[in-house]
Amino acid sequence: MEQTAVIPEKRQSFLRRNGPFVAFLCAMALLGFLAQFQWVGYIVIAGYAVVALIKRIPARLTFTLAIVTLGMVPVSIVLANWLVAQNFAAYSFVLLVFGMINLIIDLQREARVKK
Repeated sequence: MEQTAVIPEKRQSFLRRNGPFVAFLCAMALLGFLAQFQWVGYIVIAGYAVVALIKRIPARLTFTLAIVTLGMVPVSIVLANWLVAQNFAAYSFVLLVFGMINLIIDLQREARVKK
């Protein structure tokens, strides 16, 4: 009886697969809590938006980031830091708007491919 060797699939590491997502979360947390300037977060989000459009990052990742930043609002309120809570709420709104734009662009790309 002949035995066949099972070759395990090569799995990517967590950081290689989700590196940009983890880096963005860390950047938002650091910039939100340490910088206290809303415009710095907007610059980071604009950079993410450009990279997301160029690399065709799925819109669901942007919506996930918006939910995470929205989740940071109550954490900031519990820590009695209202300015940071306002910043995260604004970041969440901007990410939701960009997520919708990204989703519309993805749908247009799909429609062009199907034609």
